[in-house]
Amino acid sequence: MIRLPQAIVAVMACTLASGAAGGIVGAMIGRLAPSFVRWLHSPGGAGNVDPTEFGFGLGVVCGLLMGAGTGLFLVCVLALRDAWMARSGWPKLQRHAEDVYG
Repeated sequence: MIRLPQAIVAVMACTLASGAAGGIVGAMIGRLAPSFVRWLHSPGGAGNVDPTEFGFGLGVVCGLLMGAGTGLFLVCVLALRDAWMARSGWPKLQRHAEDVYG
C-alpha cells in the first residue's frame, strides 16, 4: 500500500530527474541546432539569444512539467492497484493494513 510520504517522494523524484534530463537535452539541442532554438525563441527572426542557455531553460521547464505529470500518473496507478487488491481480498495486503492501522 502506498503511503503519502512515499507518494510525495515519488512525484518529487520524477520531477527533479525529468527536469535535469530535460535541461541536458535542451542544452544539447541548443548546441547542435542553434538555428532551431533561435526560431523557437522568436519565429520572426528578431532577437538575439544564446541558443544553449535558452534550450537549457526550456528543457528544464518542460522536463519539470513532464516529470510531475509522470509522477502523479504513477501514484494514481499504484493507488488504484492497491484499492483493487484490497477490495478483491488480497491476503497479504489485508494483513499489512491490519498491522499498520490496527
